[in-house]
Amino acid sequence: MTNEVTLDDGELEGFSAPAKQRLKQASLDHLQELIAECYRLEASSNSSGGTAEITQAMVTDAVVFRRREPSGKKGRWWRIPLKILSSILPLLVGFFFNSQSVTQGNNLIMFVILVAITVAVVTTSVITDA
Repeated sequence: MTNEVTLDDGELEGFSAPAKQRLKQASLDHLQELIAECYRLEASSNSSGGTAEITQAMVTDAVVFRRREPSGKKGRWWRIPLKILSSILPLLVGFFFNSQSVTQGNNLIMFVILVAITVAVVTTSVITDA
């Protein structure tokens, strides 16, 4: 059994033939993603592993989830090293903190610089995730 979605040609009046074709492909891609999300939601509520039954509420939830899904932030390869540094630097600050040696000469300056770098890296990491 095949299901079809049809649009009135009046709605696509200003579309060129390639634009209509691209719209068709984008619509199919969106529908396939929506269907996959429906199955994911159904699988999470079907703990017995029985026959899949997708309800209207699941479809509604899938539509909402797909709309709210953040846009892909691809191409930002520097995020991974930034996250790693934001995890490691606070550990290093804690490891290098020694109340007796910090008060001596250059140790205080190095400690303050390390803390400042840590604050900057962690803040940047948190801001880029938002």
